[in-house]
Amino acid sequence: MVEHARKNKLWPLYLAFVLEVLFLFYKKGEFGFIISPLILVLSGLFLAIWPFFILKNAQAESLFYLNNQEIGTLHSKDKSIVWSVFIGITALLAWLISGYMRQFPIDIKHSDILPFIEEVFLKRTYASEPIYAEVDGYGYGKGTPSYLPFQWVFFLVSFGLNLDHRWVPFSIFILASALYTWQVLKMATELKHALFLTILPLFILFTIYFENTSDAMHTVEILVLGYYLFLGVSLFSNSVWVQSLGMLFPLLSRYAFVFWLPVHFINMVPKETKRFFGIGFALLFLVVLVMLPFIMQTPNMFNTFNNGYEKAALGEWSGQSWQQPGDKPFQLYRGLGFASWYYEFYAGTLAEKIGALKQSLFIVSGLAMLVLLAVYRLVEKYIPRSLYSLLALKISLTLFYAFMIIPYNYLNWVSIIISVVILSR
Repeated sequence: MVEHARKNKLWPLYLAFVLEVLFLFYKKGEFGFIISPLILVLSGLFLAIWPFFILKNAQAESLFYLNNQEIGTLHSKDKSIVWSVFIGITALLAWLISGYMRQFPIDIKHSDILPFIEEVFLKRTYASEPIYAEVDGYGYGKGTPSYLPFQWVFFLVSFGLNLDHRWVPFSIFILASALYTWQVLKMATELKHALFLTILPLFILFTIYFENTSDAMHTVEILVLGYYLFLGVSLFSNSVWVQSLGMLFPLLSRYAFVFWLPVHFINMVPKETKRFFGIGFALLFLVVLVMLPFIMQTPNMFNTFNNGYEKAALGEWSGQSWQQPGDKPFQLYRGLGFASWYYEFYAGTLAEKIGALKQSLFIVSGLAMLVLLAVYRLVEKYIPRSLYSLLALKISLTLFYAFMIIPYNYLNWVSIIISVVILSR
C-alpha cells in the first residue's frame, strides 16, 4: 500500500493528513500562535487541492475510486476479517470510554453543554413544554436556547433509558463509521488497504478521547463528527434521500457547511438538473418536517437565537477567570485558528476585534464559495462532481473554522473527519 501511494503520487495526501493530526492533537500550538494554525490550515487545504493535480495529470481510474459502482474484489472471508477488526476496535473503544465516563462525570462546573441539554431540551420534551421558549441562566442571560434539534434530540434515548449521555455521540459515530466501512468494502481490492481505511475514523476517535479527553467527555462534538462522516459518505450515493439525510443532520446541528451548499447544488446544473430538484426538495421537506413543530410552538424562536454565543465570545476574548491579569486569552492562543492574530494585531476594542474577525469569516467563506463554483467549470471534464463536492466541503470547512470567533478545540475536529473520507476515495 505504501509503495502504491508513493508510485501514484498519493503520498503527499498522507503526509498532509499526518500534519493535520499532529497540529490538531499531538503538537497543538507547539510552533506558536502564528505558525501552528497556519500549518494546520495549509495541510487541510492541501488535502483538498492536491487531488486536482493528480487527476489532471494521470488516469483517474488507476488512482481513485471515483464512481458509485461496486468495483471491489475482496472475498467474503476478507470482508469478514475487516468487520471483525471493526467490531473488536469498537469494543476496545467502548471499554476505554466507559472508564473515562467514570473519571469525568457530567458536571456543570466543567461544562454546561450536557447539563443545559438535559435541563432545557430533554426535560421540556418529556414534560410537553415548548422546547425553544426563552430560558434564563447559565451565565448567558435571557434568550432562546440556541441548540439546533440534532444537537440534542438523540439524547432523548439516553434520558429515557437513564443511560450516560456520552454513549449517544459514541454510538452515532460508530454507526457512521460502519456505513463508511461498508462503502470502503464495496470498493476495496486489497485486504490490507481495506483494513487501513477502516481503522482511520476509529483512529481519529481514539485520538480525540485519548488526547482531548475532557473535551470529548463534556461536549457533543463527536455526535457532529458522526454526522459529517455520514455526509461525506452520502455524497457518493445514488439515492436522493440518502444524500438529503446526509445534509440534514449537519444542517440542523452545526451549520458550518452553509457556504458549501450552493457549490454542491449549483454544480448539478445543467447536467444533473433532475437530481438538483430531487435532492433540493427532499432536503427542504425534511427541514420543514423537523423544524415546523418547534416553530409552531415558539414562532419567535430565532429572535434571540445567538445572544448566548455573542456573550460567550466576549467572555472568551477577555480570558479565563483563572488567568492572571494581562495574560493572553487561553482559548485564542492554542494554535487552532486566526482569532489570536486579530486579538494581537487588529487595533480596536475587543468588540471591534471580534467584529472584524466575524466579517473576515463571511468574506473569506463567501469568496471561497464563488471560487469553488467557478473552478468546477474548468475541471469537470476530469473530476466527478461527487468527488469535487467532497473536496469543496473540505476547503469550506477548513476556511470556516480557521476564522471561528471562538476557536474551541472540539470545533476543529469536524474538518479532519472529511480528510478521512478523502483518503478513502
